[in-house]
Amino acid sequence: MKILFRSVFPPLMSLVIVMLGNGFFNTFSSLRIAEEGYDNIVIGLVNSAYYLGMMVGCLYIEKLISRIGHIRAFAIFASINSLVFLFQGFYIHPIPWGFFRLLTGFCSSGFFIVIESWMLLSTSSRYRGKLLSLYMLTLYFAQGLGQFILNAVSLKSIFPYVIAIGLSSLSVLPVSMMKSSGPLGLDHSSLNLWKLIKKAPIGPLGCFLAGMIMSSFYGLTPIFAKNIHLSLFQISQVMGGTILGGLVLQWPIGHLSDIFPRKYVLIAVSSLLFIITSILFLFYSSSYWFLLLFMIIFGSVAFTFYPLSISYTCDYFAQHRVIGVTSSLLIIYGIGCVLGPIASSSAMQFFGPSYLLLTFAILSILFVIIALFLIKKNKQSAEDDLTEYLPTPRATALGYYLDPKVDTEDKEDFEDEEGEIDPLYEEYEDDDEQD
Repeated sequence: MKILFRSVFPPLMSLVIVMLGNGFFNTFSSLRIAEEGYDNIVIGLVNSAYYLGMMVGCLYIEKLISRIGHIRAFAIFASINSLVFLFQGFYIHPIPWGFFRLLTGFCSSGFFIVIESWMLLSTSSRYRGKLLSLYMLTLYFAQGLGQFILNAVSLKSIFPYVIAIGLSSLSVLPVSMMKSSGPLGLDHSSLNLWKLIKKAPIGPLGCFLAGMIMSSFYGLTPIFAKNIHLSLFQISQVMGGTILGGLVLQWPIGHLSDIFPRKYVLIAVSSLLFIITSILFLFYSSSYWFLLLFMIIFGSVAFTFYPLSISYTCDYFAQHRVIGVTSSLLIIYGIGCVLGPIASSSAMQFFGPSYLLLTFAILSILFVIIALFLIKKNKQSAEDDLTEYLPTPRATALGYYLDPKVDTEDKEDFEDEEGEIDPLYEEYEDDDEQD
């Protein structure tokens, strides 16, 4: 285990450093463009470009990593990331910033895929669950902690760009001290989206709405906080507290979903999210500490929605299909991420900043209504063959390879050309058990 930890410590350190900068800069970008007087719809479009870049990156980056290796790929993404931050400081306008945010999203996707695949290639199925937990803890900790960098800078100064560029450049150092772990070498093909939706519609619906909620939170909550006259320090507390709160209920809710039917846990979580966001919408102005407390509670519940939707959908498919399923769900999640800031910013623009919270509530109750309708319409269930819940990364489908139940190292050797498991694989397992 110590050898394993030493092999994954450098890439995790690189992830911490780069996410400190990117997590901080994502919030800064929304606040900075708002400082120029652009309306909420424009800010929403700029944020949507970031998630469009992430979605594009998830489709194409794996091929680049397979061709040039993990270290060089990470260095390329870090260099482009730094260059984009530099150019953003020259001219503040929605059109070039939309393009720059798209490139930043593409690079962020590259960081996630490099680190996740690096950890996958560093371990066997025995330690995948532990590594996934460590990865999630590292990611959310870095993103949450990065929000507090806002307190050390002035929005209109050059220092936010300098800090982001410096952290992005420094992130190359830990991975540069490691030998390349080689090409990715994983089958990352997706399934037909329509077949996926038809077979388990509640899961894709949850992924889509989770994308809308989470992208709106990251991109527009700073604008909401600014419009209700919170200080920069208070904005950093709200953002950082919500992200760190996302770690609190991952395992408790995941454990419940392993005991009770997953679809009902999803409905319960969405109902709870509706109650929390409704309370926030009605009483957010009562006090700052009330807002902060309920935003932390919001984060602890909302951050479980996507992994629950993933786990529910995977209940309907064989284990060797899980990677294709998660890849397809990632596309659906990405579409939600692109559309979320557009819809939420429109509500904020026409009705007021607090309607961001009402948008969260509407999306949550919409899921409950549609899910109950689908359950009533389709009585078939896959709950008899549950897959174990894992706090799945939102960025890429590669995190699911870290699931100890998805033993890709063994199963890939026994797949035929169509991706089906060879019957000899079962005989092979039986022989091992007899030995």
